[in-house]
Amino acid sequence: MTNPSSSASGAVMIEARGVEKWYPNGFQALRGADLTVRQGEVVVIMGPSGSGKSTFIRTFNALEDFQKGSIVVDGMELSNDVRNIDAIRREVGMVFQQFNLFPHLTVLENLTLAPVLVRKRPKAEVERQARQLLERVGIHEQADKYPGQLSGGQQQRVAIARSLSMEPRILLFDEPTSALDPEMVQEVLAVMQELAEAGMTMVVVTHEVRFARQVADRVVLMADGQVVEEAPPEQFFTNPQHERSKQFLRQIA
Repeated sequence: MTNPSSSASGAVMIEARGVEKWYPNGFQALRGADLTVRQGEVVVIMGPSGSGKSTFIRTFNALEDFQKGSIVVDGMELSNDVRNIDAIRREVGMVFQQFNLFPHLTVLENLTLAPVLVRKRPKAEVERQARQLLERVGIHEQADKYPGQLSGGQQQRVAIARSLSMEPRILLFDEPTSALDPEMVQEVLAVMQELAEAGMTMVVVTHEVRFARQVADRVVLMADGQVVEEAPPEQFFTNPQHERSKQFLRQIA
C-alpha cells in the first residue's frame, strides 16, 4: 500500500533537472539526472552499485556539488551561496548508512545539540521534544545511554530521531539499513513507514524491495548516473518498461 497522505498535486519539494557531476579524477557520476518529488511523497531510488543513487540524493543538500543542471529544494535554488545552502540544510534532514552519531554524547545530547546551536531554541523545550521523538521511534528508555551501548538498529533509530529534531520538511535516507544485521532491519523500516504514513516527504535509497512495494509512491531506477525508469511500485516490480530495470530486478529477485 502506498502512502495515503501523498498527493500528485502537492507542492514540489525537490526539482532536479539535468544534474551532472564529475569527480576530480574525471569520472562522471551523474549524467543528466532528473527527479521531481512532491510534498508528502515517498520516492524510493534503487539501482546497481555505482549507479549514482547516493551521489544524487547528496546533491539535494549540497553534501555533493554538481557542475551542470539545477536543483530547487522547497523553492530555494541550490547555488554556491553559503546562506542558501544553510537554509536548505535546515529544511532537509538526512539519515546515513553509518548512523554518524557523536560517540561522546548521550542519545539525548545527540538529539538536542543542533536544535539548540543552529535553531537557537530553549534547551528545556528541545529536551522535551527530544524525549517525545525517542518515544516515537521506540527507544525512549535509551535517552541517557551512549551510542556505543546500543544495537545498530537502535543507533539508526536515534539517527532518525536526531534528523526529526530539526523539524525538517524533507528527509533523505541513504541506504539506512545496509549496515544493520538482518534482524534489526525491520525495526528501522517500521519507523520509516510510520513517518511516511504521517505525511513526511521522503527520498530513500535502498534495496529493501518489501519497503518499496508497501510504502513508496514511486520507485526510481538509476543506472550509469541517470534515471532510467520511474513508476508506481506495482508497475515497476511487475511490469517494468526498460530493459535495464528488468535486468536489475532479475539480479535482486
